[in-house]
Amino acid sequence: MTIRGRIVSLFPLVYLILIIFFLGKSLIGFLWWQIPVLLSLIYLLPLLLFRIHSFFSPVQEGTFDLSKKTYSPWWTSHMLQYPFIALPWLESLLHFVPGLYSVWLRAWGSKVGKKIFWTPRTEIIDRSLVEIGDSTLIGHMTIMVSHVVDTREGVPKLIVHKVRIGSNCLVGADAQLGPGTLIENGTKLKPKARFFWKGEWK
Repeated sequence: MTIRGRIVSLFPLVYLILIIFFLGKSLIGFLWWQIPVLLSLIYLLPLLLFRIHSFFSPVQEGTFDLSKKTYSPWWTSHMLQYPFIALPWLESLLHFVPGLYSVWLRAWGSKVGKKIFWTPRTEIIDRSLVEIGDSTLIGHMTIMVSHVVDTREGVPKLIVHKVRIGSNCLVGADAQLGPGTLIENGTKLKPKARFFWKGEWK
């Protein structure tokens, strides 16, 4: 890992300290304007940093050699999303406002259609690497992961590919969709469906 990558690894800790510090200051003397500032720190700070980073170093699909000491845009992207992976209830709160979760994902770079029904326990790890068509229902506790680390010829590799779901689909509860998933329009996946990057259904 490069020095730049090591520095980025500190973001989740700095983010947590910043939130705790602000909450501590708020307890001393609460003012109404502190609420939007706190929400901005929680939700918009990681997103803004992600958008700036993506402008200069967008995450690319492909296979990357982790044994080489090169900078990984995916790693920075992952660290900026880490607070929402570690504390999934932060995103669950967005489901109380109809349509807000789709707007949230689009802000991170997802291509999300209209009339998507999300269950609050949906978990998306790589928010910029998801494409979903219109009128699709995502079942309870569905997880989408657009990356995997695998060893090939004794060398650790990072494999990054989008999760793509068509229109008018039904993704059954507890489905696990890995990198390279491609679900055609009108597909109905049974509960606990598994799709891995090697193209194997289980």
